[in-house]
Amino acid sequence: MGVLIAIFLTYVGSLVFVRLRNRVHLPFGRQLTDFSTFMVPFNIPAYLLSRVSTAARLPPVETFPQLKLLQDNWETIRDEALALYGQGHIAIKNDLPGSSFYKDNRWKSFYLKIYDNDIPSAKALAPKTHALIEQIPGMNLALFAVLMPGKRLTQHHDPFAFSLRYSLGLSTPNSEQCGLMVNGEHYIWRDGDSVLFDETYIHSAYNDTEIPRVILMTDVDRPMRLAPVQWLYFRFARFFNSLFYIDNVDSNISGVGNRLSSTVVNYKATMKKLKQKSPRGYRVGKWALHLGLVGLVVAWAL
Repeated sequence: MGVLIAIFLTYVGSLVFVRLRNRVHLPFGRQLTDFSTFMVPFNIPAYLLSRVSTAARLPPVETFPQLKLLQDNWETIRDEALALYGQGHIAIKNDLPGSSFYKDNRWKSFYLKIYDNDIPSAKALAPKTHALIEQIPGMNLALFAVLMPGKRLTQHHDPFAFSLRYSLGLSTPNSEQCGLMVNGEHYIWRDGDSVLFDETYIHSAYNDTEIPRVILMTDVDRPMRLAPVQWLYFRFARFFNSLFYIDNVDSNISGVGNRLSSTVVNYKATMKKLKQKSPRGYRVGKWALHLGLVGLVVAWAL
C-alpha cells in the first residue's frame, strides 16, 4: 500500500509541478497522460543542479560563449543548408518516432550530429557545418530544420531537461508571422539571430507566411554542479538517441528503435481513424491503455 501511495503522490506532484511551472498549459486531459508529466521525477535533479538559469529563455552567447563560433559563421551554415534544401536532402521522415511533426508536409529535417553515431551523409553533404558543430563542447545533437509555409507545430513539452535547445535562424521569412512561442512569450525568427530555451517548457512554432523557415536546431548539454549526475544524464541521452538515429540518405544506417517504430506509427494511425469514426470509442480505448500501463507498473512495484 505504501508503494501505491508513493506512486500516486509522485504522479500528482508531477502534474502540479508542470501546471505551476508553465504560464500556459496543455488541456488538462492531455496533460494527465503527456510524457512530460511522467518525466518530472527524472528531470528534477537537472533543474536543482543546473549551473545555468532554469528560466524558459536564456541569452545564448552569454550562457554558452562557445556558441559565438556558430553565430559568427551563420552565413556559411546557411549556404550549406540552402544547397541541401535545393537538392531535396532536407526531407520528410514519416517513419520515425515523433513523426507527427512531419505530417501534412509541415516539417523537414537533415541530421548533422546525434551523439557519436555515424551519419555519413552529414560529413559528406554538409562538411563545413559539421566541422563547426564538432568544435562546440556539449553540442551532441544538431540538424537543419524547415517549417514549411503556412504550417504550425502545436503546443508541446519536450521530455528531457538535461539539454537546452539552441536554434539559429538561417533563411527565414524575417516576419512577425513566423516565430516561436516559449512559455507564452514570442520569439520572431530573423536571419543570423538565435534563441536558447528550455524545451521542457511548453512551446510551439508557426510560419504563417509563404516562405519556408530554415534554421539550425541543436541541443547543448545543460551543465550540472555534480559531475556524476552530468555523466549519468549524458550516458542516458547517448543511449536513447542511439536507438533513433538515422542517416539522411542511406536508411539502412539506422538505430534499432527506428526498425521497431512502425508499430508505434501503425498504433497512432489506428487511433486517429478510431477518433474520427468514434470519438467515444477513442477515449475509452485511450484510457483503457493508459490504465493498463499503470496497472502493469503497480503490479511490478508490488
